Amino acid sequence: MKKKLLMIVLTGLFSIMAFAGGLYIKNFKTNGSDSIDHDVTLQPKTNKIPKLIDGLSQDSSTPEGFLTTFSTTIIGCWQSFSAGSGHSAGIKTDGTLWAWGNNMYGQLGDGTTVGRNVPIQIGTANNWLKIDGASNYTVAIKTDGTLWSWGMNTYGELGDGTTIDRSSPVQIGIATNWQSISTRSSHTLAIKTDGTLWAWGRNFNGQLGDGTNTDRNTPTQIGTATDWVSIATGANYTLAIKSNGTLWAWGGNFYGQLGDGTTNDKGVPTQIGTATNWKSVDAGNQHSLGLKTDGTLWTWGVNEFGQLGDGTTTDRNIPTQLGLETNWLNISAGLFFSFASKADGTLWAWGQNAQGRLGTGSTTSIITAPTQIGSSTDNMQISAGDHHILVKKDDGFLKVCGANNYGQLGDDTNNSRNTFADIGCPSNCTIPTQFSTTGITSTMATIGWAASTPVPNGGYVYLYSTNSIVGGIEASTLSATANLSNLLSNTTYYWWVASHCGSSQSDWVQGGSFTTLPTNATGCWQSVNSGYFHSLGIKTDGTLWTWGRNNFGQLGDGTTNSKNTPIQIGSTTNWKNVAAGYFHSVGLKADGTLWAWGRNSYGQLGDGTTTDRTIPTQIGTATDWISIATGIDYTLAIKSNGTLWAWGYNQTGQLGDNTTINKTVPIQIGTENNWKMITSGGVSTFAIKSNGTLWAWGDNQSGQLGDGTTIEKTTPTLIGTATNWKDIAAGSLHSVGIKTDGTLWAWGRNEFGPLGDGTTIDKYIPTQIGTATDWQSIEAGFEHSIGLKTNGTLWAWGDNILGELGDGTTTNRHVPTLIGSATNVQSFIAGMFNTFVINTNGFLSGCGYNSYGQVGDGTSIQKTIFTPIVCSTSSLAVQEISAKTNQLNVYPNPVKDILTISYDQKILFVTVYNAAGQLVLTKAINDTKGTIDASGFVSGVYLVKINAVNDFVKTVKVIKR
Repeated sequence: MKKKLLMIVLTGLFSIMAFAGGLYIKNFKTNGSDSIDHDVTLQPKTNKIPKLIDGLSQDSSTPEGFLTTFSTTIIGCWQSFSAGSGHSAGIKTDGTLWAWGNNMYGQLGDGTTVGRNVPIQIGTANNWLKIDGASNYTVAIKTDGTLWSWGMNTYGELGDGTTIDRSSPVQIGIATNWQSISTRSSHTLAIKTDGTLWAWGRNFNGQLGDGTNTDRNTPTQIGTATDWVSIATGANYTLAIKSNGTLWAWGGNFYGQLGDGTTNDKGVPTQIGTATNWKSVDAGNQHSLGLKTDGTLWTWGVNEFGQLGDGTTTDRNIPTQLGLETNWLNISAGLFFSFASKADGTLWAWGQNAQGRLGTGSTTSIITAPTQIGSSTDNMQISAGDHHILVKKDDGFLKVCGANNYGQLGDDTNNSRNTFADIGCPSNCTIPTQFSTTGITSTMATIGWAASTPVPNGGYVYLYSTNSIVGGIEASTLSATANLSNLLSNTTYYWWVASHCGSSQSDWVQGGSFTTLPTNATGCWQSVNSGYFHSLGIKTDGTLWTWGRNNFGQLGDGTTNSKNTPIQIGSTTNWKNVAAGYFHSVGLKADGTLWAWGRNSYGQLGDGTTTDRTIPTQIGTATDWISIATGIDYTLAIKSNGTLWAWGYNQTGQLGDNTTINKTVPIQIGTENNWKMITSGGVSTFAIKSNGTLWAWGDNQSGQLGDGTTIEKTTPTLIGTATNWKDIAAGSLHSVGIKTDGTLWAWGRNEFGPLGDGTTIDKYIPTQIGTATDWQSIEAGFEHSIGLKTNGTLWAWGDNILGELGDGTTTNRHVPTLIGSATNVQSFIAGMFNTFVINTNGFLSGCGYNSYGQVGDGTSIQKTIFTPIVCSTSSLAVQEISAKTNQLNVYPNPVKDILTISYDQKILFVTVYNAAGQLVLTKAINDTKGTIDASGFVSGVYLVKINAVNDFVKTVKVIKR
């Protein structure tokens, strides 16, 4: 699938590489600048070359060394752009949105607060039309006339009705007739297609124009006029032009920046002079620029740094003509400097020149008169930020200059520039990474990868085949997953993926291989539970398996050695339920007996001591236990008669016995006998009674109990009056629940979005999340939440720094987000920093933090996507060996290519299984030494089963690099 290459040389200018899907200009030079790379569209003036280029395909034969010369017009990629304070944003000609620079308040809009020094695509929408960047926020309009904003929102400048910062674009209202926008510091102005004027944000100087000094957090109409055509916002004032050419201003006027001849603030639009030929205006920090239809340039306001350009540093409180020229075309005001272009395409600048932001090549402190910048005549549009400048040339490319401490120039550095430099058109054709294969059945599988940043315009293309050579069935998808169907059972498949970027495509990358299950194959897992750094599971045969951290014996294998794959605990086959706590574990058997092991410093095991136990130890003699839950160093349980019991750590009253005294044996909580279910967060406890009422007690520092206070409770406290609670789950400091009507509710700490309401505001009472009525069950981790809907789909939200949401990223989610496309989730659990899922076929997979092997995949590598966990049988039990056992040698381990197996007797055959227990291959050896070619295996854990003479059988865990 190699791309054909055609070399075209344009004499003395540049070389072009023409691929089957597009063209790429290499080493393009303009005005003596450094070589740059541009991804462009060529419009040849001859029709011969396009035919040859269009004819290229995967199978076409292209003569090598073909050279030609032709005249061409180069069309860049930028449609509109804006320079903010420390960030920049732009819209490409394809309608996609890009941003770069400072992102402290989410002003880039990529869902993070991570700064970028190259343009990154924001979302996948391709209908962006206009953009304007302020100090720490951004506002934009789409082609459908809708208004969007994101970033800092201290004064309501986003207009969404809140003062909550947003790190991704949020639609403002439902209007579809927005025409133009302007931002600068902390207030926003906009004009609709009907000519009405609207304003919102900070208003301490009357800069909104509504006659008050009251901030507004939603768009507010200013007056009733319907003839507004142009607006510009300064630090604390506003300028505007009407369709009759008159100039208006309002807001702060300390330096005369309104231009009315005074220094008095104005709270409503005030006409400036009587001229009716104003064409455009722009506002800096406290100085103003204006163009008239006759091509004359006018300036007024503060002039401390010569930003008015009149050769002085004297402030002006009325518009003052700058020189006699009548060919000024475009203007843009920076914080303390000004830029303009003339009709001949020349670029001019004046004012403060710190960091060389004017582009003169020097750092002369101030320039008080217009000075030509360079000799180019291709300057079309200008946008001056607080300390940097973007200029669009007539070829559609940007050139940049000025401060670059946040990467706002987009040149992949943080070095400021005192001369202009070109930046090319960003490409979103980056290679996909982090591959996975999940949901494997006998006929289906889901392949996945981490979404490229930015997401490619055309999504992704992928191939899959039973042949290890690149090729096979090709398809495309806009998401980072694809469902493969109609596969052959018990067959190994290979797959590849590439980013698709409209006219170009990244290289094919092998995602790996997988083997479909034999017909009617099923998994082995019945249930799973996860604690702080360890995990517990019960198989369908009733056996108990554990993995992860084991510093207090919480795995129950008699040691304190951690394990990164499931190991069987004992040989009993009647385990019914397990719960993993902070450093202890509790289990129920089918006979109703209660067992505990691990840390016991607070009596959380319930055996009357504070002695740690490294194997399951029966607690008392009762045989009527039916439900268990664990918190941080304490345990809860319900008996078959409906009574509630608790023991262990009790500092915040989490046991519910109206004390804060630790208990080393189970004690009954109250006398009620209608408790139905129980759960615990960090040190908060929740329970539902058979009458559907919700009760809570323990720590309440973030309002996680839901009683409207932050006061801890030492006895069960009724939460609200609802009698239809169905399910409840508690995180460290937040809580989530489902009612019998299928609605989802959440409350408590919300810093990382685990409540799912789209904000980071704590809630002290149960708050409905969305309007969906098909929620089936819920779980909560430390700061994340997981939910299952009735259609079998899995949803996650909240903290994701360790990949615990399983969406292939480490990006926090503030609303429920669909994870994958599977519809066969049967059960799931949220550990402290992990999530596990069992599907309807009994297969287990996990994701998240894995430093102690708590995911169970045989590694200690963090997983951001769900990774299969071994499903071994008694004949395929993992042996913790990697080198020699009874003269058996398996090496190297980990292995990259060839795995060698040797034994002092004849090896009959070797069988290899993947981590899901699926057969990968069987190879006859019939010798004392043999090899397995593992080069085509996907990285991960494999089980190598060796069968030799005299009934010798041994299974070895091998890691494939």
